[in-house]
Amino acid sequence: MPKVVPLKCACGEVQGELLVDKTSSFHIHCLCCDCQSFAENLGNSERTLDEHGGTELFQTYPGNMKITQGEDKIAAMQLHRKGVYRWHTSCCNTPIANTMGSAKVPFIGIPIEFMQFKNEQEKLHTLGPVSLKAFGQYARGPMPEDVHPRYPKSYLFKVLGFVIKGFIKGKSAHHPLFKNKAPIVKVKRLHSKK
Repeated sequence: MPKVVPLKCACGEVQGELLVDKTSSFHIHCLCCDCQSFAENLGNSERTLDEHGGTELFQTYPGNMKITQGEDKIAAMQLHRKGVYRWHTSCCNTPIANTMGSAKVPFIGIPIEFMQFKNEQEKLHTLGPVSLKAFGQYARGPMPEDVHPRYPKSYLFKVLGFVIKGFIKGKSAHHPLFKNKAPIVKVKRLHSKK
């Protein structure tokens, strides 16, 4: 049964809620260099990344997320040309979401750091266990044994199926970070325009 999880940044200025439906979502652990670079650009890698440089994410449809307070404190950056938009708060630099560069794509990844749980047990009960640990080749220190070195093709097909299902069911509507198909804030691009 779907459950509503409170969302809140580190200082409490930005808040929201997330409808968690485990039948249409992915609970993953990502160790990619871009997630690490995002945390470093925010200046909070110690708070955001685990000891291996990983970020825990919950990937779902955009319409399941709602910002209820502090929309004026939301900012976004793009690390690479054609890369994902990485959303964060401007008040305390808490990462809040990863999205594609278009509101049409029914996909959003929400860092667990932005989600509010009483304890680890409640988190696991609500989100389910991590189903994929990927990009271990970028791990800080030795690569953990339970992490895939890259992104397995078998999982990519699952995500593509999820996105196609989202297109068919109109799950790209009601995006919390886009308005009239445009980002709600100007995206800061950290790459060259070439």
